[in-house]
Amino acid sequence: MRLNFSISLLFFCLNVFSQDIPTITPQFFTPDEQITISYDVTGTNLSSLTDAYLWLWLPDAGVDAASNTNPANSNVDLSAAAKFTKSTQEGRTYFSITLTLIDFLDVEASLVTKVGMILKGNDWADGQTSDYITEVSNGFSAALQSPIGNYGFYEAGESIDVNFATSEAATIEYLVDNITVETLVEVTTYNTIHNIIADGSTHTLEIKATRAEELITEKYSYTTTPVVQALPLPGTAKNGINYTEGGVVTLVLEAPNKSNVFVIGSFNGWSLNNDYLMHRDKNKFWLTINGLNPDEEYQFQYLVDGAIKIADPYSTKIVSEFDDPQVISENRYPGLKPYPSGETTEAVSVLQINREEFNWTEPNFNKPKKEDLVIYELLIRDFTALRTIEAVRERLDYLVGLGINAIELMPVMEFEGNLSWGYNPYAMLAFDKFYGTESDFKTFVDEAHNRGIAVILDIALNHQFGRNSLVRLYNEGLYGKPTNDNPWFNVNAKHDFNVGYDMNHESLLSQAYIDKVIQFWLEEYHVDGYRYDLSKGFTQKFSVGDIGKWGAYDAGRITLLKRLADKQWSVDPTSYVILEHFADNSEEKELANYGMMLWGNHNHDFISLAKGNNRNISSLYYQARGWDNPNLIGYMESHDEERVAFELNKSSFSLDAKMQRLKLNAAFFFMVPGPKMLWQFGEFAYDEELNNDRLGVKPTHWEYLEEEGKQQLFQVYQSLIKLKTQSGLLNKDNFSWSAGGTLKWLRYQEQEVNFTMLGNFGKTREVFNQKIFTEGIWYDYFTGKEVVIDYSAEEFSFPLAAGEFRLLVSKPIENYIADEFADNIVLSKREESLNQFTVYPNPVKSNLTLLSKDTFDSIKLTDMMGKPYPINARRLPQAYLIDISTIPEGVYVLTTQKGSALYQEKIIIKH
Repeated sequence: MRLNFSISLLFFCLNVFSQDIPTITPQFFTPDEQITISYDVTGTNLSSLTDAYLWLWLPDAGVDAASNTNPANSNVDLSAAAKFTKSTQEGRTYFSITLTLIDFLDVEASLVTKVGMILKGNDWADGQTSDYITEVSNGFSAALQSPIGNYGFYEAGESIDVNFATSEAATIEYLVDNITVETLVEVTTYNTIHNIIADGSTHTLEIKATRAEELITEKYSYTTTPVVQALPLPGTAKNGINYTEGGVVTLVLEAPNKSNVFVIGSFNGWSLNNDYLMHRDKNKFWLTINGLNPDEEYQFQYLVDGAIKIADPYSTKIVSEFDDPQVISENRYPGLKPYPSGETTEAVSVLQINREEFNWTEPNFNKPKKEDLVIYELLIRDFTALRTIEAVRERLDYLVGLGINAIELMPVMEFEGNLSWGYNPYAMLAFDKFYGTESDFKTFVDEAHNRGIAVILDIALNHQFGRNSLVRLYNEGLYGKPTNDNPWFNVNAKHDFNVGYDMNHESLLSQAYIDKVIQFWLEEYHVDGYRYDLSKGFTQKFSVGDIGKWGAYDAGRITLLKRLADKQWSVDPTSYVILEHFADNSEEKELANYGMMLWGNHNHDFISLAKGNNRNISSLYYQARGWDNPNLIGYMESHDEERVAFELNKSSFSLDAKMQRLKLNAAFFFMVPGPKMLWQFGEFAYDEELNNDRLGVKPTHWEYLEEEGKQQLFQVYQSLIKLKTQSGLLNKDNFSWSAGGTLKWLRYQEQEVNFTMLGNFGKTREVFNQKIFTEGIWYDYFTGKEVVIDYSAEEFSFPLAAGEFRLLVSKPIENYIADEFADNIVLSKREESLNQFTVYPNPVKSNLTLLSKDTFDSIKLTDMMGKPYPINARRLPQAYLIDISTIPEGVYVLTTQKGSALYQEKIIIKH
C-alpha cells in the first residue's frame, strides 16, 4: 500500500486572517486545468487597493512566476496576466483571477506538485497576503478544509468543525487520539463536530482516506491553555541552541511576558506534544531534548502562545520556505534538506549535533596595521557571475596581485531573498546559503589569511527585517512593525534614515544579542573585524525630521559605540572596528581617538576632480580633521555612490584622457597616509550606473582588463597600493602636502628615499614653480627616467599637461609596473606620442640625430644642474639634426615640448 501524507492548508488557526486563504475553484485541480483564485479582502487594508497582482511559485521546483518582479513596473503582458479583477458582492470585496498553472508559469506539468500564491499590491508598502501553499492534484487527492493547519489552542467548552473532502469516492476513517470514532465507505466528504477535551493535554484528530492502494492521512492536534512548569535553567545553558555530549540538546528562548512555548519539529512530527512544552525560568523558556541521532540534522521552531512560529534567534543555520528552492535547484548548498512544506510556515532552525570541525591552517593570522590597510569592498553577488563565496576564493590571487591586504564583504548573514545587498538581514548568526556552505566561507577566510589578506564583515546591527525572530515575537501581524512590549526594537525609528526595524541599543536584551553576534563571527569564522552599517543609528535620541540633529554630537551614542567596541576587543583585541558614521567631527574624533576607524566619503570630491574642477581634498588626511591617529578610511567609491568612471563618461574627455584622470585621482588618493578603501572593480574603471537600478544585479565586466588603457589604470592602482602596503618606505610622520588648487603636491621626506608627487587636476597645461624639491637628480617612479631639479635658473618651472602627474623619488626603487606600461603611466599613450623621440648616437661626438614625426615647439639642452646650453636644431623629414660640437663633454638632458606635452632624454657628450 502506497502512503501519501499531504497537508493542503498550511496556516495555523490563530495565525491566519481570512484574506490570507483564497478560495480555489475547483477545489481539486490538475496543472493543466483552468482554475479561479479568489481572495476575500473585506475589512482589510487590501480592500482599498485599486490594482492587485498574483505572485505564484512552485515550492517543490523553485520556480517563480515571471511577473513576480514588481508587476506594475515589469513587462506589460506579464503584468496583465497577473492582474486580479476586483469585484463587490453582497457587501464583500474580492480579488479574482482565472488561469491555467502550466501556461501562467510556462512549465511542464510534471513540475507542478504544489503551488504557492500571494495577493500583492504594486509595491510592498501596499500590503500583501501571507503565503498560501496548496497541493495540485495528480490523481487521488484529499483536503482537510477545517480546521486549518496542523494544530490550534482552544478554551474549555469550545468545539471544532471537522470538514474533509476527497477528489474521488473513498473509505474515510475518523480517529481521535488514535482511536477510531467512525468509518464511512464510498463517500467524498466527511463532516463532524469535535468537542474540546479540556484536560490540559494535547489531543490529535486524524482522518484517513483510502482508495484502492492509496492512503492519504491528515492530522490536527490541539490543546487547551497549557500549564508551564517553573524549573531553574541548567547552569551552563545560554540563549539559543546548547549542544552537549550524547546527542543532548538544550534549547533556550528568552521571551519576556509570554505564557507558553512548544518546540515543534521534525523530531515530533511538527505537532503539539506536552513532552515538548518548554519549562520557564523567569523570562526564559527552556527544554532539554534527549535521544536525538548525533549524525542527523533536525529542523525545528518555537510555537509561542499558540500563535507565533519562529526560528531560534541564535540559529547558525536557517531553512527558508522563500529562498531555499533556488538554493537547492542551483546546488549552492549540497545536501541541504528542503523546507518542510506542508508541515509549517516561516523560517525554521536546524539542529546540527555532530558538526564537522574545520581544520584552520592559519589560526593565528597577523592582521595588517590599521594605518596600512587597503580594503577591497566586495559584494559576493556581483563579483562573479557564479555569485558564490567559492568563486570569490578562486580570485584571491587576483586580489593578491592588486596588492590589497583586506577584503570587506557586504553582509553575508542570512538575509531576505537571494539577490540582495544583504542589508535586509533576519538571522544574524547564519551564513546565507545562496553564497555557499559554512565550510566554503571558512575555507575562504583561511585562504585569505594564508595570502596576508584580512577579512572584514559588513554587519547591519542598527536594524533588522521582518523575518527576524526577535521582531516577530512582539509585532503587528505576520511581519509588521514592533509593538510597545518588544524589548529589542523601537516601535518607530529614532531617525529618518532607518530601514527595516530600528533596534533599541539601550536595551540590555539588545546588547546581549548584539554581543553574541559579534563574538560568534570572530570565533566561529575567524573574521578580523566589522564595518558597522549606519552606526549613527545606534542611538535612542529622537531626530526624525531633523537630519542636522541626528548628526550632532550625541554622548549617548558614543557610550553605546564604545561599549560595543570594548565587547569586540574583549574577544579579539586586534580586530577592526569600522563605523559608517558621518556625524559631527567632534564625535568622530572622539571615536577615532578611542581606536575605531571611520569611513571618509570623498566620492563627490574625486568625481569633481576627475572632471577638471578645483576641489580641496585636505579632509582626506586625518590630521586635517584634528584626529590623533590615522583612523580615517578614505574612499573614492563605495557601494552607495556612483562610479567616478560613470560620471566621467558624461564629460567630453577622450577615452585616453578619462583613463589619465582616473590615474591622477588614484595617485593622490593612495599616497595620503591612513587606511584606504576601494569598491570592487574601481581598479579597472568600472562604469555601470548605480542609481538606474540601485539594488539590482550588475554585470562584472572582467573583460575591461583586456583593454590597454584600463590595464594601465590597474597597473597604477597596483603599483601605488603595493608601494603603500609592501615597501615600508612611507612614514605618516614625514608627510606634507598641498591639497587645494588644481595643481596639487605631496611629499614624504624620508631617510631612505624621498617622494614628491605633482599633479595637474585642471583642464589646461599649467606650470608648477614651487621649490619643494631638493636640487639634483630625481627619478620618475613609474618610468625610472632621470629628472634634474635645478633652482639656479632665474625662474624654476615644471610644466604639467592637463591630467598629468609625476611621482619623483630621490633614488630608483621598484615600481611594480609592467615594463610595457611604464612609459604610458605619467601621460596617456595619445599624449606621449606627441613628444616621444629617439636619439642617436648616444654617446655623441658632434652631430646628434633626433628621430620624430612630430614638429616640436621647442628643443632645449641643459646640464644635470639645469643650466641651459644654446643649440641649433635643423628640421629634416621626420627628424632633427642638432650640432653639439661646441658643447663641453658631460651628461645633459635634452627636452622637447609640444603644447602641454613634455619629454626628456639623457644625453652623454664625448668629443
